[in-house]
Amino acid sequence: MAIKLKNIKYSTGAKITAGILVWLFFMGTFVSSAFLLSNHQTLFSNNYYESNQFQTEFTTRVHNVIELNVKLKNEEKIKASGEAESVISDNLDRIHRIQDRLSKTVNFAYYIKNPLDNEIITNLTTGNPNALDLIQKQATAVHYNQWGADSKDSSLDDSIHEMLAGTPYEVYAAVIEPLKPGDIFYDDYVAYARIKSFSPYVYYALIISILLMGITFIYLAFVTGRREKEGEIVHSLVDRIYTDVYSLLVFIAALLSIAVASNIPLQDRIESIVGFSIILGIDVLIGLPYVLSMIRQLKSKQLLRNSLVYRMIKGLTLFVKLSMNGKVFKVWTLFLLLAYGAANLMIFMYGCSSNNAPRFFCLLLIFNIAALYFAAKSLWSLSQIIEAAKEISTGNLDYIMDQTKLSVAFSDFAQDIQNIQGGLKKAVAKALEGERMKIDLITNVSHDLKTPLTSIINYVDLLKRGDLNQEKVDDYVGILEEKSARLKQLIEDLVEASKASSGNLTIKAEKVDLHELILQACGEYEDKLRVAELDLRLSTSDEKTLVFADGKHMWRIVENLFSNVTKYSMPHSRVYINLTISDQFGLLTIKNISAFPLEISSEQLTERFVRGDVSRTTEGSGLGLSIAQSLTTLQGGRFKIENDGDLFKVLVEIPLWTEMPE
Repeated sequence: MAIKLKNIKYSTGAKITAGILVWLFFMGTFVSSAFLLSNHQTLFSNNYYESNQFQTEFTTRVHNVIELNVKLKNEEKIKASGEAESVISDNLDRIHRIQDRLSKTVNFAYYIKNPLDNEIITNLTTGNPNALDLIQKQATAVHYNQWGADSKDSSLDDSIHEMLAGTPYEVYAAVIEPLKPGDIFYDDYVAYARIKSFSPYVYYALIISILLMGITFIYLAFVTGRREKEGEIVHSLVDRIYTDVYSLLVFIAALLSIAVASNIPLQDRIESIVGFSIILGIDVLIGLPYVLSMIRQLKSKQLLRNSLVYRMIKGLTLFVKLSMNGKVFKVWTLFLLLAYGAANLMIFMYGCSSNNAPRFFCLLLIFNIAALYFAAKSLWSLSQIIEAAKEISTGNLDYIMDQTKLSVAFSDFAQDIQNIQGGLKKAVAKALEGERMKIDLITNVSHDLKTPLTSIINYVDLLKRGDLNQEKVDDYVGILEEKSARLKQLIEDLVEASKASSGNLTIKAEKVDLHELILQACGEYEDKLRVAELDLRLSTSDEKTLVFADGKHMWRIVENLFSNVTKYSMPHSRVYINLTISDQFGLLTIKNISAFPLEISSEQLTERFVRGDVSRTTEGSGLGLSIAQSLTTLQGGRFKIENDGDLFKVLVEIPLWTEMPE
């Protein structure tokens, strides 16, 4: 019999059953505790009339009665009060709600008396001389007037006194006993009695759940990891997880549980208890295996050794020791040296034991000469690599290292040196290109600013001479106005390009109809396109293309692209504008034939002060495409230029507008 009991105690089924019981008893403990805590005011009150629920409902009804009969009176008085319409509407709504609430009350009685005109207002039988006596005989009776109250309840005294101040009204109220079914007081009393009668069993359930949960958990802690008494510790699959990693995962699960529990509404007790029970039930299912795993590892004394931090520290310590001893550099070299020594030893021993010793000694000599040749070639290869590294370090990035003559042992090392050399060459080339771009930018800025400025200076000098007729003066003033406006526009474009490229612009994204924007631009540029002798062809897939963009910046992008078309397109050619929608973007495509040969790359066309007109005879500043690209990028879009011969193509992608959930 003892052996049989012992097998049940240590069997897997018994452990699983104990785990389920721990979970059940924990849930019982929580539900019992939650019930007692949520009803603690009821449990600690001597009777229903002392409970917080009764006091709240009763004082609310008293307040409603005084507000209705002393303050609001009736609808006619409210409408004739002369107050604002909103106040009258609120008061009418309030009087209806109070009347509805009082009409559903069966056990609540009130008696209001005005001694000045003997006016009596009561919900008892009108004119009943015993009405006031009936109310005053009740244990819950209260009496209010403008000077104070006979009731000990003061939860609403301030507001009641405020309504009664300066009035002669005497207010009596009580809940008539015995309670009759049909209103909130009777329902609360039934619930109160039910809780009171049920609470002793809940206390017993709480105590029993705590005791049984403790007993079953102690049993689990004792037998976990063992199959028999005094047996070896057997680990489960979950014990293979690093203890610190496992702890972190459980901690994250706990944080998630807290986050979910914090969003559970507490207004409905039943729903909140059910919600918390589900969360805690899941937490126990996660936490119990974790605790048992830690207990098993404590028993086997490997709790610390099974942590990831311990393994990393141990591995790092071993690596440092090997590094100090020189054992981690080219491990295969160590094996190669051991193999070389073993081969020499075997040939020497076999030659000594053989009758034909000279032949084996010749073999030993040839083997060592071959090994010496291999070592010498490897050292020569290493010297070549060192020489290449020295040349590269002095700035000779074009140094050529013949990798075909190097030893296989150092081929990877040589390849790494060449990769470094290639990376340095690319970096230097990029730096030189940036310097060239900076020089070109300064040159272009100087040229574009100097041209109108020179004209302004020259024409001002002509005007100073004073020997001009009025017609000439008007012509020169007109030219000065044109050149100054040109100079102003160049400076403004330069400032805007700088702000756009640096991201120093405010983006106010909203719903923008790109189709409507294109139609507006076509209308505004109709005359300029006619003067430039261009045929515009517009193609759209939908009547509306809603994008999420800044309308002001979006208009500047479209304006710059249309301006670019009118300035640089070949006369008597067609301009194609296509507007489509992809999965996430609205796509605007503009294609035209350039009037000048496009001898520069598409990337260079978006640089500042770079034009397709390399002779710079047109009025463009070279900033339009740069500004358009920067503004597109700032709005989360993509800007791309393609050119094939004289065909110039611009693609602008702007994120589509997505309806926001209400």
